[in-house]
Amino acid sequence: MGGEGTIKIAIAEDQSIFRNGLAKLLNDIEGFEVVLAVENGQLLVDAIETTPVDLALIDFRMPVKNGIEATKEIREKFPEVKVLLLSMYDDVEFVELAIENGANGYLSKDDDAEEIQLAIRSAVETGYYLNDRTSKMFIAKMVHAGKILPVFQATSGIFNENEMVILELICNEMTTQEIADKLFKSRRTIESARTMMMNKVGARNVVGLVMYAIQNGIVKQK
Repeated sequence: MGGEGTIKIAIAEDQSIFRNGLAKLLNDIEGFEVVLAVENGQLLVDAIETTPVDLALIDFRMPVKNGIEATKEIREKFPEVKVLLLSMYDDVEFVELAIENGANGYLSKDDDAEEIQLAIRSAVETGYYLNDRTSKMFIAKMVHAGKILPVFQATSGIFNENEMVILELICNEMTTQEIADKLFKSRRTIESARTMMMNKVGARNVVGLVMYAIQNGIVKQK
């Protein structure tokens, strides 16, 4: 991470107004510093060679080298750099493509400053960021496609009873807040439990946690 706890950020975005506005927004947040702001993925990859960054915010659609191409190259050359892909399209297919190609998370361009700040900190500190909306889309897609049945084995071996309850509710497409309300717990308590579960299995996001449950017979698969 950047010196004295500062998160050093790169932005690749071909629309100069959005790029400059995002850079200003992030530079105004304590602990963030935008050290690169370029107009395409190729310039980004080239610049990281000489200007180390902790995280790159990359637009999905850019000339010369698009977001997916840039993400794949960064993952190969600079595996320690976290990547969040940006898009106007808040669609499960775009998110799926981003994650499959090595992104640590996904942000919609209309997300507010608080959401962007949370995403950056989460990606740097935990290696992943998928908000409730995105996670729910993924889980819903798997359930509705018949890939999983939200039915659980009596024992999992790795998860305790409380974690099994939370995992079942996740697989029933419930958001963090909905789970907190149902279990009469705080949102922070549920988030902490979820993070601990992901750490136990090495998952980088909630979808990875569900996939672990499928692969290990904790969730029954059709």
